[in-house]
Amino acid sequence: MTIFFWGVCLLTSGWATYSEASVPENLDKSIDELKAYYIKDDHEIHNAHPVFLRVLKDLKVNLEEPEQNLLMSIIMDTYSRIFTRMENDSLDEATKERIEHVQEHLKKLRENYFPGKSAALKTYAETLWAIKEDDPVIQRKALFELKRVYREATLLKNLKNKERRRRQAKNTKNLKS
Repeated sequence: MTIFFWGVCLLTSGWATYSEASVPENLDKSIDELKAYYIKDDHEIHNAHPVFLRVLKDLKVNLEEPEQNLLMSIIMDTYSRIFTRMENDSLDEATKERIEHVQEHLKKLRENYFPGKSAALKTYAETLWAIKEDDPVIQRKALFELKRVYREATLLKNLKNKERRRRQAKNTKNLKS
């Protein structure tokens, strides 16, 4: 019975963490509309060669939080380049507006939570910078993966905020002692 209780507690805390990392409703809608516009029955998206998701998996397993933040910043920069290219290539004004909306959200997330760069992650950075943002398949794959990447970025932001609050509480406790 105790194991069941702890299992439910872990599951519930996992849901709470995931909900903190949700994509805002208006951004979610813009991404869905862009996906509907750009992604038709496209088998190239599901060819086992993701653009960002493999890096995200390595990010969580192999890197500490500061390096994760740096790598997420690089991913956000790469998304910015991809969407800038898509916006420049688009002839549809509504699509351009949706891309701008997505870009605004990515810019705010990047500026507020993932500043800085480091030479230690050069290989990851070079891999992401080598992504061909003018390749329509890459653009569609990036769009397909965006919600998951956005959630991961938000999770990192939330972990950073929790760590800061924990340090502040510890400092306050030490000052009272």
